[in-house]
Amino acid sequence: MFRRLLAVQLGLLVLALAVVGVLAARATRERILVDVRASLAAQVELLKPAVRGAGEEPRLQAEVRALGRATGSRLTVIAGDGRVLADSEAEPAGMDNHNRRPEVLAARRDGRGENPRYSHTVGYEMLYYAVPLDAERPQEAVVRAALPLRRIEEELGGLYRSLGLVFLITAIMAANLSALLAHWLTGPLREVQAAAHAIADGKEVEPPARRGADEAGDVAAALRHMTQELARRMAALRGETAKLEALLGSMEEAVVAVDAAGAIQHANLATRRLFDLRYDPAGMPLWEVLRHPGVEAEVRRVLGGAPSARTQIELGARVVALCICPIRGGAGAVLVGHDATEDRRYDALRREFVANASHELRTPLSLVQGFVETLRDGAWRDPARAPEFLETIEKHVRRLSAIVEDLLDLSRLESAGQVLRPRVLDVDDLLERVRDAFAPVAEKRRQTLTVEPGRDLPPLVADPDLVERALANLVDNAIKYTPEGGRITLRAGAAAAAAGAGGVGGAAEGGAVLLAVADTGSGIPEADLGRVFERFYRVDRSRSRESGGTGLGLAIVKHIAQLHRGSVGVVSTSGAGSVFTLRLPAAPAAPSQA
Repeated sequence: MFRRLLAVQLGLLVLALAVVGVLAARATRERILVDVRASLAAQVELLKPAVRGAGEEPRLQAEVRALGRATGSRLTVIAGDGRVLADSEAEPAGMDNHNRRPEVLAARRDGRGENPRYSHTVGYEMLYYAVPLDAERPQEAVVRAALPLRRIEEELGGLYRSLGLVFLITAIMAANLSALLAHWLTGPLREVQAAAHAIADGKEVEPPARRGADEAGDVAAALRHMTQELARRMAALRGETAKLEALLGSMEEAVVAVDAAGAIQHANLATRRLFDLRYDPAGMPLWEVLRHPGVEAEVRRVLGGAPSARTQIELGARVVALCICPIRGGAGAVLVGHDATEDRRYDALRREFVANASHELRTPLSLVQGFVETLRDGAWRDPARAPEFLETIEKHVRRLSAIVEDLLDLSRLESAGQVLRPRVLDVDDLLERVRDAFAPVAEKRRQTLTVEPGRDLPPLVADPDLVERALANLVDNAIKYTPEGGRITLRAGAAAAAAGAGGVGGAAEGGAVLLAVADTGSGIPEADLGRVFERFYRVDRSRSRESGGTGLGLAIVKHIAQLHRGSVGVVSTSGAGSVFTLRLPAAPAAPSQA
């Protein structure tokens, strides 16, 4: 705009100076021609008396030459037949007939004639002025005077030089003034332009102040208002964006936003963790990052206008569940994913638990129902078999009661229904109580049940009833799976905070007390060590039922350990016995409230 304004102003100035120059040149030429005509008319009038009194041609020639030198003009006397009688610049004898000259013709016809033309006689342009010598007889002699037009050219040249100098000086001054004026006029617009570019680049800039009440001032005021409003909205948008980024960054679920072409626009940190990405995938096509045909097909279907979709993909040993939702307006889609490996495993465990529980309950119920039907059919009258049937029914009812009781206990432990009542425990006294409780059963199976007291144990703060229940379950299992003549040992010890091998449950901080139950029984195969603490899991199902176990004892032990922020573990070799270890945090660590 600055250049256009400057060009327009300079163009107008050049046009104005050119018009002034042309008009001045024309006026100057006309003025000079008027002066020349007046001078020629005066000279012709001076020449007439000289021609009348000269007489003979030689004398006339001399008079004309003298008068021409005196006036500085060319004087010519032309006879009625066109012959030159005298000329102040040339010899009359060598001159042609002048009756055909335009000024001579006009003089004879109108009484006065003039004509500017190039003279071949003298070699430059002349202005000729002619009148009859006698106005009464115009067809006779004609007197002519001529002056060179070099004066006009010289004066016009001087005028042009003056105009050129004036034009140059005026142009320089006008160019500077025009530049200053254009700069002043476009200054506010440049400020507006700079502010607009800065705003477009996302920079914070102070909008230009309004200067004056013209259009530029109105634009500056409008831009200032727009900038302030935009700054307010940008601040609100940055706040919302920061909140959204904090929300997405704190989510455990992976969140990926893709555009309509499937290119990733945003991916939170959970996405990189879930898919094990060591780079920021923003800008890359989704199918190049995930490389799973099922995901690509579902995403393309949603981008094509289909409603939300859900799918699961397997990444090695992990299972990832994805929910794909379209963005309103066809702008893309959002994928939300989470690691469903544990969910699938828990589903499998839940189904297995239901199947195991149903199986464990169905067997005694079927037996009870069968013996009841037998008794109803008349067997109760048989004094020999009726007591046997009733004893069997009672046995399986007790088994059902034990299973239900263990399930209720396990439910309380898992659902925070169990409240801990911690106090400082005497570990050796606790082990002695458990041994005394199971000593008759061990003696009946001719097993040796001993206690190895701990030394330099840190104080143990725990719920005595629950810890005793956990040890009792471990000892009960040891007795059931140890053959006659075997040995079972209860012992205690101190340990550092790290959980031992095979530990199940949370690791405690600080010192820990280890309560162990070792046996010389059949042991546990290595393939089953990781599952012995699951509900109803049995290494040898037929032997477990014969021993009267419910399959829930070790699961209860695990949850008691977790309630105390401890862990439980097992070390065993098939055929060489097992060692179950209950690790509980020592004081001053306080047990959690369930």
